Amino acid sequence: MRRDARSAGLAVTSLLSRTGLPAAILMLLAATPAWATQVRDLAATHRDGQTFLTWTSAGAPGTIYRVYQSVFPMLTEEDLASAALLGAVGDSTWCDRRLSSILGTTYGYAVDSLGPALAPTQGLCVVTPDADNVRYYAVTAQRAGRVEEREILPGANALSDPVTEVVAPPRPVFQRTLAFGPMRLEVYTLWASDTPTPSFPAMANRLGCAYDCGVVRGATHGSLMVRMHGRGWNFIALTGSGQPGEWLLTLDDYLPTAQVNSFWFGYHENYQLEPGALNPVPASGQVEDYTVRRALYTVEWARRNFPVDTTAVYAMGTSMGGIGAVMLAMRAPRMFAAAWALLPKFDFSFTSDPNPDNLFNAPSGPLLLEVERMWGTVDANLPTPEGIRTYESLNAGFLAGLREADGVPPIIAFNGKNDGVVGWAEKIPFYAAMQDRRLGGYFFFDQRGHAGGSAAWRPMEDPRYVYRFRTNGSFPALSRCSADHDPGNGLASSGDSVGAINGFVEWDPVLTDNMSIWLTNLRLRDLRTAWGVIPAPSSVTVDVTPRRLQEFEIRPGTLYVFVVRQLSSGSISKIALVTPDAKNVVTLPGVLVTRGGTEVRLLRMASRSKGLLENAGLAEVALPRLSVPRNPLRGSGTVTVTWPGRGEGWVDLLGVAGRLERRLWRGDASGAMEFPLDGAGLPAGVYFISARQGGLAASERVVILP
Repeated sequence: MRRDARSAGLAVTSLLSRTGLPAAILMLLAATPAWATQVRDLAATHRDGQTFLTWTSAGAPGTIYRVYQSVFPMLTEEDLASAALLGAVGDSTWCDRRLSSILGTTYGYAVDSLGPALAPTQGLCVVTPDADNVRYYAVTAQRAGRVEEREILPGANALSDPVTEVVAPPRPVFQRTLAFGPMRLEVYTLWASDTPTPSFPAMANRLGCAYDCGVVRGATHGSLMVRMHGRGWNFIALTGSGQPGEWLLTLDDYLPTAQVNSFWFGYHENYQLEPGALNPVPASGQVEDYTVRRALYTVEWARRNFPVDTTAVYAMGTSMGGIGAVMLAMRAPRMFAAAWALLPKFDFSFTSDPNPDNLFNAPSGPLLLEVERMWGTVDANLPTPEGIRTYESLNAGFLAGLREADGVPPIIAFNGKNDGVVGWAEKIPFYAAMQDRRLGGYFFFDQRGHAGGSAAWRPMEDPRYVYRFRTNGSFPALSRCSADHDPGNGLASSGDSVGAINGFVEWDPVLTDNMSIWLTNLRLRDLRTAWGVIPAPSSVTVDVTPRRLQEFEIRPGTLYVFVVRQLSSGSISKIALVTPDAKNVVTLPGVLVTRGGTEVRLLRMASRSKGLLENAGLAEVALPRLSVPRNPLRGSGTVTVTWPGRGEGWVDLLGVAGRLERRLWRGDASGAMEFPLDGAGLPAGVYFISARQGGLAASERVVILP
């Protein structure tokens, strides 16, 4: 039996049961224009954790379609009362309005990667169930200016047969391939849900929002570059780094409202996603990071479904795209090997740039007013589901504090001191946060504005530099480099006009990272500008923090020895024993790096043992020697230190986290010296006696009893 005939018969049966009218009259009524206000041919297909509902539309522009769900068949209007209203969609849901508006050609969605695009007469809604079940669906229509048509026509606007639904990770659906010169961009669409499931977070605040992304294929086991577009732009025709064999994933951040984009973050839970809507500034409620979730989910989908090197996934972008790249690196440090950002903003809570024309300045900066409609005011600082406030989530410096223990991927960023859009003064606290938290990164600044201008660092703006990094490879996070330029106090006229943070120091891409040793070679590099080369100094000092360790393990309370060797001469310039700090991170301060290269080794060292030093060929190095005759210690005792030479020395009592508990002595040190050790007033537990002289240090474990 044909579907339309079967639908008509079921409709007549339903109406007869309610009205008692003759069947012939009901069939005549079913053929009148009044019934054209209702949808027909409702069909459902469940695939990859989503149910795709399609129908023949009522046809009138401005019609709203309501989607109902039930575990029971919906045969009459009364059945809608016990059904769940999932939400509503507008007309023309068959049409990819975003892609059509970008390219000026009308495109319809395909709901199956192997199927045709929907026709203009069809409607679409994609439901993501949050539990396994068997369900029925119905769709009603409401024309503009009229009430909802709630008649149920089984087989027409209501399913006669249920859909078996299974919770699973949804997959973006392939739509078409677009050609842009030699580039072939595959367009995929992901339908987001307003209800989270165990495998699919909520990525919008209404039912079935469609978002496009693009894929440019690369070589088998090639890298994956995630490209984020700038404000007002889109996911079409973006380029990657230019690295041969690179896969390119282009994401889209689009809102149909007056705000246009979400700055790769998200929006308020009650934000109205209506075309051209001018949302009010929310004063309460919660802000959801919908866009971040969708971006990360899409990247993970690409990692799983294409033959890419999952250890070589990078993010890059300019302006708002740079904001997105930094945000993803901060949010998912294990997913991204590195991030490259040109002209990003780091802190949306910063609204007092000295440049009075800054677009984010309070109280009336145009872009500040735009984002407040999505997120509320900085003063309100509404909560987020993460447990932190909105403008904390939108402050990369704050996020740096949260990532101090785990680290972040290397971030390479370029900014201008005369940038009146994203601002300059907000960069100063971000640079400081990255230094204080020992997270590394390369940060370049010059006199450019947001549109370009005096871009001194243009020759250094090569995103292929990120290929030095992998998620399965550790790296030395640099901080406090003696050759860092001065960014100033936030005024464009203060500090150095052109400069870099950590810019002169890099390292060999291949490091040693195994269970017994971590080793890296640091080197100096000259920096290229549009006007010539800035030569590196003959030597610098820099703090080195091993990050993203693979096999080498940092254990709380364990002794480690840093050994610094100059590669050109083979001489050892520094040895220091350290214990992890409260974040379980070890840092070697003041490493001397010369043009000939510097080797930095980190080894785990047992108390009273020089075995690891001997294995590393360092037995000739004399360290301070410590002896604690009474150990464990109750009450008072002594510690004897035999110094390797003559010079200023320190003897300290440290906690297991490396915190200074007491300075036992400081002064001119030589030979064997004895110092009092008093445990009175100290909590019982494990401590370390540390003796330092010059660049040499040694520690001895001591247990203090009550």
